[in-house]
Amino acid sequence: MFKQSKFAAVMTITALGMASMLAPVQAAEQDPNPADLTQTNTFVWMSADNKGNTKVNLGLAGQYSEGNTFLGLIEHGVKFQNNFKGTDGQNSRLRYFQVLDTGSSLAPKAGASVDYMKGWKHKGVESDIVALGGIAKVNTPMDALTIYPNLAYVTGDIKAGGVKKSVSGYQANLFASLALSESGNYAIFQPQWMDTNIGSKFEMKTGFGAPVTDSGKLWMNVDHVFTSVDLKGVNGGMGRDNDNKFEVGISYYF
Repeated sequence: MFKQSKFAAVMTITALGMASMLAPVQAAEQDPNPADLTQTNTFVWMSADNKGNTKVNLGLAGQYSEGNTFLGLIEHGVKFQNNFKGTDGQNSRLRYFQVLDTGSSLAPKAGASVDYMKGWKHKGVESDIVALGGIAKVNTPMDALTIYPNLAYVTGDIKAGGVKKSVSGYQANLFASLALSESGNYAIFQPQWMDTNIGSKFEMKTGFGAPVTDSGKLWMNVDHVFTSVDLKGVNGGMGRDNDNKFEVGISYYF
């Protein structure tokens, strides 16, 4: 039976990459602002949570032409055992996003995403998952509020105990960011629902971020993530679990 942590690690779409991808490349003199999801930023981000998970993420952004932008993300995560005596699994991700101006007043930007997630073999469990989806910016009545709905098709396979199980389903996300002050403080709200043939997952992420330096190059974030999983094992068993975790991160924007 697959554990909740494995399911969540290999099948969730992190907010950082999605929130950073949708926009024309910012002007050189414009300070980075993670609360503004219309900026495309190149960054390095590191985080750790109270469950022993540590992640490093590199994002590379640019444009092919005016109104045609992209973001590539490379991420690796490790779950450490107590007292750092070993690891309880590793996960890697490669992501690519491309977004075009649409000219629509309702959804001025829209694009596609490719997300490859690798769960390295640990205690007989490993996974290879690909999510193919679309994402758009939807205008809101509030200038301080930006939202991006995302829908993706999920496919791949998971191996456990020598048994291989194909995975297929869909994932729906809503990425929302609210600017709280002119100094750059912001809040995020990110519900996610996933339904596949091996189970379902609901996740709700809320967080707060703020600049650390006057230049706006260095930022910190504190997040809470609630996860509820209803999972079918490869051998037909069921796994139901709820989880709460707190995460602290630091990011540098180039």
